[in-house]
Amino acid sequence: MPPSAELATARTLLSDPGYTDLDAVDRQLIDLLQADGRIPYAELGRRADITEKTARRRVSRLLSEGYMSIAAITDPAVLGFHALGLALLTVDGSRTPVELAAELAHLPEADYVTATTGPYGVVLELVCTDARELHDVAFGRIATLPGVGSVELLPYLRLHYQQARLSGALADGAVRPRPLDDIDRAILTRLAVDGRAAFRDFASALGLSETTIRSRYSRIVETGAARVMCIANPLRLGYRHSSWVAIRTDGRAGAQKVAEELTRVDAVSYVALTAGRWDVLAEVLTTRGEDLLDVLDEGIRGLDGVTAIQAWPYISVHYKAIHPRDVGNVSPAPFC
Repeated sequence: MPPSAELATARTLLSDPGYTDLDAVDRQLIDLLQADGRIPYAELGRRADITEKTARRRVSRLLSEGYMSIAAITDPAVLGFHALGLALLTVDGSRTPVELAAELAHLPEADYVTATTGPYGVVLELVCTDARELHDVAFGRIATLPGVGSVELLPYLRLHYQQARLSGALADGAVRPRPLDDIDRAILTRLAVDGRAAFRDFASALGLSETTIRSRYSRIVETGAARVMCIANPLRLGYRHSSWVAIRTDGRAGAQKVAEELTRVDAVSYVALTAGRWDVLAEVLTTRGEDLLDVLDEGIRGLDGVTAIQAWPYISVHYKAIHPRDVGNVSPAPFC
């Protein structure tokens, strides 16, 4: 399949059906693949106490049925996206937020679309090449859709932290922006399309040896600039009380300090610094309403510098990995 076709068929991970469709082996495989999306099938089977053939079959089903995808998680700027933002939509009553979210999930610029409770019926993350595209998508294409009452945009000043592992989350599994050269970016562009692609299959296209790619990838992971892992929809894995949380800060602590403190809260999976009415955005993933309340009260409201928060709990989620738009034209600088 050519790269353009692969990008066009990127699977959206839907919220339903639910957690009960997964048995203990499926959940263990997802957890192992979240720790390392490139783990060999033989090792995957050994750790899950099943045969390699069964591991392959199970993983194939989880991928085909939209429970997960496997791709490189990295700073979107590495893949050519230099303008991100969260669009906050009110609805006019002619369509339900769930219906509108399902349509918006088809936008190529939308990687994470949530129908929510609270003041906004739909909240979606937009990933664009530049600020003009971000503005045009939000206030041109989205604002004119039937059912949309209003659009507010919170442009990201920095994507500060990503922790896509939903269970057993560890600090060293998080991804943060790090300096990368053209060779690193070319490798990650390929792995963003297919996280389990064999290095030998694209080594010649990049003009590199398989050994060089393997060494480079290991260093990228060690520095926390990226990692290949299983990406899963939190609602479908049982995190039914998850939420965006918008945070306002004061001048004493500063938004950057609050953002860094949030990375130490176990349930926080994502942190961005933004422009607009809110200074910091965080995603909180929890299984019970009581857990979400505890995180909001004890983990976020009590942080030094936080003056106000607003939570937008999820009703439904449409989630897809960020794919480069034109992987076929990516080539690294000459390797010296």
